[in-house]
Amino acid sequence: MDTKLFGRNQPGGMFSIVDREFFPGSIFWVGSAVSGASDSAGYGRNPDAPFATIDYAVGKCTASAGDVIFVLPGHTEDLATATACAVDVAGVSIIGLGSGRLMPTLSTTAAAGCVAISAANVTIKNIKLLANFATGTTNMMTLSTAADGCTLDGLKFRDTSATNEALVHIAVATTVTDLVIRGCSFVTAAGSMTGSVVFAGSSTDCVIEDSVWYVDSSDSVIDHQTTAAVNILLRRNAVVNVDDGAAGYCVELKTGSTGIAQDNRFGYGKVDAEVAVGDAVWWFENYASNTIAESGLLDPSTSHAIP
Repeated sequence: MDTKLFGRNQPGGMFSIVDREFFPGSIFWVGSAVSGASDSAGYGRNPDAPFATIDYAVGKCTASAGDVIFVLPGHTEDLATATACAVDVAGVSIIGLGSGRLMPTLSTTAAAGCVAISAANVTIKNIKLLANFATGTTNMMTLSTAADGCTLDGLKFRDTSATNEALVHIAVATTVTDLVIRGCSFVTAAGSMTGSVVFAGSSTDCVIEDSVWYVDSSDSVIDHQTTAAVNILLRRNAVVNVDDGAAGYCVELKTGSTGIAQDNRFGYGKVDAEVAVGDAVWWFENYASNTIAESGLLDPSTSHAIP
């Protein structure tokens, strides 16, 4: 009987049954917590003998072939350079296994340390990124202009302390299309963060949904102020900026940006400040508050007549 499951024998003798709808290409394993893990020939095809780093595994993938990298529970890596985890092969999926304290964790140990995505149609799922550099990590993740179709799913961004912090969580280059940020959480200690998701220029068909921010940001948390967004979708997010003197917003969309903001919740520590801006966006059932321990109000408020 024909089903979407199929069996195959991988190099190294491992036989696997996989869903060809999701994993049509090669499968690689990464796990620093496994004794003997190694970035060398003969490893990476079996969870009992995995590669030691994600970057090495990416280098073994074939572009646009549907290759997947499974990152085993308890895996840890230190990222000390901008190329320590370079995701530069199109169509690769990097999927973390494990939850809680076993979620795979990548720690930045230098200002430039980051996950750098520079290829199209990359998916990264269920990975924790930890800022752990004394004067701040410049960008925990970067998306180049080539990173169209990127999906970030279930990622956790955290600080080690108020000084070992992220200055920006995700820096998105101009003209990126079809970016999806889904089910992610962003938490910072009080510090010097300038923005969480920062767009350098235009974007098209970006989706940010079902994600949570609790940050202390001196500028806008979701910052799209340089060039207009085209058809952006913001839905079911909770965005709290506890900074009580910031000049930014929870969400800032450049004048003329188009799209939909639906069912979001915004909290901003600066009393009587505007919470979100986007003059050409459709706003549906979004609530905002500038006062802790009080319920949010419909924002923007309804001032027009509906015939």
